[in-house]
Amino acid sequence: MDIIIAGAGRVGYRLAETLSLKHNVYIIDKNAEALSRLGEAIDILPILGDIEDPDTYKALQEKEFDIFIAVTDSDEANILSTLIAAESIEAQTKIIRLRNPFFAKSSIAQKLEITQAVFPFVDTAKSIAALLDYPKANNVKSLPFSDFKLISLTLNEPLFDSYAQIESQQVRVVGVERNKELLFTGDAPKSGDLVYLFGQSTAIKKLCQRIDAKNPPNIKRVAIFGADLLGLEIAKIIKDRVALKLIEEDPALCERAAETLQNSATIINSKYIEHKLFEEENIKAADMTIATYAEDEANIVKSLEAKEYGVQKCVAINNDTQYYDLMHKLSIIPIRGPKSSAYYAIVEKIGSSAIIAQKHYCGGRGALFVRKIFEGSKLIERTVKPPNVLGRYFIQRGDEIVTLHKNALLRQGDIIVAFTLSLYEEEIKRWIENL
Repeated sequence: MDIIIAGAGRVGYRLAETLSLKHNVYIIDKNAEALSRLGEAIDILPILGDIEDPDTYKALQEKEFDIFIAVTDSDEANILSTLIAAESIEAQTKIIRLRNPFFAKSSIAQKLEITQAVFPFVDTAKSIAALLDYPKANNVKSLPFSDFKLISLTLNEPLFDSYAQIESQQVRVVGVERNKELLFTGDAPKSGDLVYLFGQSTAIKKLCQRIDAKNPPNIKRVAIFGADLLGLEIAKIIKDRVALKLIEEDPALCERAAETLQNSATIINSKYIEHKLFEEENIKAADMTIATYAEDEANIVKSLEAKEYGVQKCVAINNDTQYYDLMHKLSIIPIRGPKSSAYYAIVEKIGSSAIIAQKHYCGGRGALFVRKIFEGSKLIERTVKPPNVLGRYFIQRGDEIVTLHKNALLRQGDIIVAFTLSLYEEEIKRWIENL
């Protein structure tokens, strides 16, 4: 495909790096140095220019494009560039990244005829809110076409001899992260394993309570560090479900948070009590802390401080993939930050279709594909076999999970779910598309 990316920042760079492996990528930015770095590192076609200037697009008018993606840090620039692109060039699909949560509730995408709008701050906030429903989990993912969940949790002390012992018709182990690797083998459980479970919600919750005695059974008290856009969005989503404290050193942000949240949270200005607030404000009693600063290093430091005071569940926003493994090693829960959320949402949108959805998990090491057998599908009453590729392959049939074996007969309503390494995602995508 021919793809235009407007913006060569962190998100634009990662998208170009990934998409250029299989597609022709054009990237527009007015920062000549950023474009030069990109051109030296990856195979792209750089275009120096302002994405908000119609003249920038003149060189692209003779060609048809498959996708236009606007991913700068400015909502205004992304919206304007999308409008200009719609008038100046031919692009079948338009994808836009929007920071302001207001746009997630508006009809702006429909009004601008945008194919897909990505709201990374809202997505990150929802990911954290999901932990309230699964207090033992490190991460919770919803899957397209399915009401089943994919969750991960840390195995603090193995209470069983094999992972097969905790599987049932409602819950399956679909991967184990250990020593920076995603494993699908039947190795014996080890302390520190990050276990990925796929299954029915109630069954997963019961299993988590049985195998994890360390984390709190319920999350009732939460402390959020940082009242910028992300911290405030998280607070807005969870404020009615927990006793909430929001800690911020900027008086202006504290004032804005107080106006937004009214009496649903305690706002703490930490400017002069930074090193005393765990004791004086009783943050040490929190069931969960969430560090939402823009830099991963600051989130790691704040989470370690919380752990020193005895907080068991410490969440850190993770935008830089190089810190993902470090956070796990330090027993800090990494949650995709807005930049990572934007990247994965766009990549997964491009890799999905009306009948097949693609997701990534395990810090990008794992890929999963979901395909539903709809009414009228040519696959009904046909037999399929799993691919000869490392992974785990299942059929979700109602409330049960059936292993995809050699002569599996498909029925209407079945959902095929494939878990594999990202290394093999192209092979599995071809397999599930060509069943």
